Amino acid sequence: MSHLLLLHSALGLRPAVRQAAERLRERGHTVHTPDYYDGHVFDDEGEGIAYRDEIGAKSLFARLGPVLDAVPADAALAGFSLGSAFAQNLAGQRSAARAVILLHSVGAPRGPWPGQPVQVHRYADDHWIDPADVEALGAAVRASGASFEDHVVPGRGHLFTDSETADGDAGATDAAINMIDVLLSQEPINNP
Repeated sequence: MSHLLLLHSALGLRPAVRQAAERLRERGHTVHTPDYYDGHVFDDEGEGIAYRDEIGAKSLFARLGPVLDAVPADAALAGFSLGSAFAQNLAGQRSAARAVILLHSVGAPRGPWPGQPVQVHRYADDHWIDPADVEALGAAVRASGASFEDHVVPGRGHLFTDSETADGDAGATDAAINMIDVLLSQEPINNP
């Protein structure tokens, strides 16, 4: 099976991230869940974002360095919200990654896509996601020759994979875990 680097949101390494990782481990994948918030966990989005801003996104991203050294180069990259932004950024540095999985966050591409398949999981109406960014990323991924899947959960919200938030949706979480497992279980492609 696959290695997966699963990065948490601005709320920290919450039980939902650990549960998603465990569910994927049960399917045979090796899942790495670094805590780049050093144990800080938040229930309130505003508090989590304030902590992110206090430390600085660049400093938080830099904390991933030692973890990346320990994770195989072909490990898939995934994240919840802030973690997705980090995973998308890492894709440019880790072209051998077998896939990029973006839960609850999508950014516009910054240049050509390096060739990994991408799977997006999001609410239809998410105040953190600009649909134009999803379209632009999809076009860049397809132009690289890789597949792009955009899985849209009906409704409005953000962290549908976190049942302890108001936006939690167990059915959508189950579907996302199943789709991630399918992607990770496929034979890897040869990235350019």
